[in-house]
Order: sequence, then structure tokens, then C-alpha cells
Amino acid sequence: MSVVLRIRARLLVCIAALAALGALAFAPAAVANNPGGTYLALGDSLAYGYHQAQFNNELKEKGYVEPATFNDGYVDDFGAALKVFNPKLQIINDGCPGETTDALISGSGIPGYCSNFPAKTPFPDVFLHHQYAGTQLADALTILKENPNVGTITLDIGANDVLQFLGSTCGFPATFTCSPAQIGAEFGHIATNVGVILAQLRAVAPTARIVFVSQYNPYPTVLQPEGTGDATVEALNGALKGVATAFGVSFANTLQAINYSGTHGGPESGDIPTVCAFTAMCPGGTFNPASKEADIHPTKLGYAVMAGVVGAAYLSH
Repeated sequence: MSVVLRIRARLLVCIAALAALGALAFAPAAVANNPGGTYLALGDSLAYGYHQAQFNNELKEKGYVEPATFNDGYVDDFGAALKVFNPKLQIINDGCPGETTDALISGSGIPGYCSNFPAKTPFPDVFLHHQYAGTQLADALTILKENPNVGTITLDIGANDVLQFLGSTCGFPATFTCSPAQIGAEFGHIATNVGVILAQLRAVAPTARIVFVSQYNPYPTVLQPEGTGDATVEALNGALKGVATAFGVSFANTLQAINYSGTHGGPESGDIPTVCAFTAMCPGGTFNPASKEADIHPTKLGYAVMAGVVGAAYLSH
């Protein structure tokens, strides 16, 4: 067994143990903190529970996609934990793959599609878990106004802004030509939009428990010099955490779980075992970001890990 495989095997054992301990800790706390009658999930493909290979296979075999089959995302896992304490909890998942902060606020500008990224393959409304007309933010506000029992909200957004920016402005992943000023301006735009979103959610749901779910780095060691990738994502997360805190929103930092080594004093190359375990960036078991089969989205295990981070942030509220 290779060193990487041994590390992954040990890692999975540790994760299983932590999950068991987490469940024990979560139980009494969740009883004391009722999740409410409805859990509203907002965001992009991570909220949706997206897997690229599954989506491609369903579309090829059926000509359409059944959203109900995308049922192992962090929203599903976190929602299942909340249902232990409120079996009647309703889960509304508005997550739209490809959603950017701009599209969440203002819409895609493409009738019948909830997102505008990637430009050639925006996401059709008919494949959504919860179909809505107009923008995702408008739908969320309507749900909150009509349903005062929404006690829990999660939001993950901003990753597609970064991907769009990296590809169109920086030439990534073939190269990286952006200056610190350009990166700072993009991060500022994302943080401003997140503030607009959270302000409107908080105004309509002043007592709801809201958790913002952070970005992670599916490309460890790709951005040079090594260590730059994790540090850059952590800089964005720091800005977003500041915005979240201003609105009484908890912050779930998934970077520190998926990119464990680079965010805990180790080399960024040490992230590769966790990235391989928790995302689909390692087709055939080898980290290969250039592969057409590589997918930045979490594996089933990765989504479970994200749910654990979300749960911890929820309890810290």
C-alpha cells in the first residue's frame, strides 16, 4: 500500500471516529436549539449536492436529470441530523449549480436557467430541487415571508465567482496573470454581494440561525509558489467571515477540513490526500486536475465532512 493510500485509510478511520463523537455532542445541543419547522438551503452546486459524473450520466442515459437522485450533499446530511430532533422538519433546497453572487441577487439573464456560469452550460430551472421563477434571493425572501417557521438557513456562494474570474481574467489553470489588486477587487465584489444577500435574509428572518459555508481549494499545489492557493482562499474566507459576523451569521470554514495540511501549518502538497478523499479531483486515485474526469465537487464522504463543519458552526451560534 502506498504512503498516500495509508494516509487516506488512516484519515477515513479518524473521520469516522470524529463523526461518532460529533453525533454524541450534537444531540443534546440540538435539542436545546430547536431547528424550527423549515430548513432553507441556498447557494450553488454544493447546496445542490452536485456530482459531475452523475449529472453527465443521467443526462446521457435519460435526456434529463432527476434532482431527487442528488441526495447525498451536505444539505441532505445536515438536514438529516436536524430531523432527528424535528422529524417533521421541511427542507427546501434552492441550490443552483453554477450560481454566482450576481446571479443569486439579480438572476441569470437567461430565461429558463437559474445560473449564468459556465456560459455554455447554464443550469436549467427544471432540474432544480425546488423550482422557482425569478432570482434565488427573491424566492428565498418569499419563502421567509410566507413561512415564519424557517428556523435554519445555510448559504454557500462565491465559488463560481472565483472560477469565472480565474478563467476569464487570470487564464487559470493554464497560467495565472492576475495581480494582487485584481484579486482584491474581485474578493471585495464577492464580499459586498454576500453582505447584500445576508442583509436581506436577516431583515426578513431576524431570529433564524444562519450558517455561511466557506470556499475550499480543490487545486492544491497548482497555483505557484506552493502555499499560495490555500492562503488566497483563506483570505477570501476571512473577508466573508467578517461579513457573516456583522449579520450574526455563523461561519463554517470547510477549507480547514478539506485542505487540512495547508491550513494547519503543513505544506500545501499535504492537502492532496484529503482533497483526494473528499473531492472527485483524483480520478483513479491520483490527483490530476488536468483530467477531464476530475471534478472539483465533493465526494459523498466530502459532503458528509462538510455537513460536520456546518453542524459545528450551527452549534456555535
